[in-house]
Amino acid sequence: MVKKTALEELDTKISLVLEKYNKLEEENRLLKETITSSRETEAKLRQEILKLKEEEELKDLELEDIVARIGKSIGLDTNRTEIPMAS
Repeated sequence: MVKKTALEELDTKISLVLEKYNKLEEENRLLKETITSSRETEAKLRQEILKLKEEEELKDLELEDIVARIGKSIGLDTNRTEIPMAS
């Protein structure tokens, strides 16, 4: 049975610690890249959401205008809250 000296044991432990440190450092780098990528994706998606909301608002305004013009062309007053019922 070979006995290790204290220096050899310390060297082995330091090597293990350095190996773990390097693995954790690489994992940390990958996580930072993932976070950066996720933030970029989030920013793009937020911009797309804002654009879609603006488009939706424009479509709603267009629909309201169309409804008003149709109502006007058939003689309905779309500003009134009640529609007269035919008797």
